[in-house]
Amino acid sequence: KSGFSLVMNHPACVNEITLSLNNKNARTKALVLELLAAVCLVRGGHDIILAAFDNFKEVCGEKNRFERLMEYFRNEDTNIDFMVACMQFINIVVHSVENMNFRVFLQYEFTHLGLDHYLE
Repeated sequence: KSGFSLVMNHPACVNEITLSLNNKNARTKALVLELLAAVCLVRGGHDIILAAFDNFKEVCGEKNRFERLMEYFRNEDTNIDFMVACMQFINIVVHSVENMNFRVFLQYEFTHLGLDHYLE
């Protein structure tokens, strides 16, 4: 519990954790997403997560936020643990927002990156 509190008090930690999604190991990526989903559910955590993915976008040269995450999701289709963690993370990021307009905006971000098409 104290480690989690430290993470919440130092959002730059979450930036580094998020960058760990670039690890080649699918299990590592799944664990990272599970941790990020937990952060997202804590008060103030959603903003920290979105800021971390904004940082990820800048550091990794993405055109759109969550672009690399969706790329990994499409390419790791043999790793069920990663795919489940990814879908859980996406659901939590989108549905833990109370503002309906912002929720629709987040849904659009993932739709724009091909999530709906991939799930069909």
